[in-house]
Amino acid sequence: MSNEIMLVSLALIFGSMLSGFATFRMSGMRLMPHFIALILAFILTIGTFLTTNTIVFYLAILFQILAPITVCGTICNIIKTQYQTTGIYSSHLALMGMMIVLAIGNLLM
Repeated sequence: MSNEIMLVSLALIFGSMLSGFATFRMSGMRLMPHFIALILAFILTIGTFLTTNTIVFYLAILFQILAPITVCGTICNIIKTQYQTTGIYSSHLALMGMMIVLAIGNLLM
């Protein structure tokens, strides 16, 4: 386990929750599964610092990978129908792309 990469992942998840909250408020309940996956990833990532249990570590990585996947179907439909508002979602989508890379980095370290 690399604590440095996991700490960067934690900061990224927290930033994603902040940028995602505005997105969530605009699009309504359609992004609820994604927001729940983000919250679980945040809680489990904090749990990796509090315990040495490897199950918590691998669950944190799993939810760090699942959170970006859960946004794909919903956000693609929103962008197709509301093209004018795509700039609002861009920061959150960029953070989701970075989260997958960091989760794979956590897994390989």
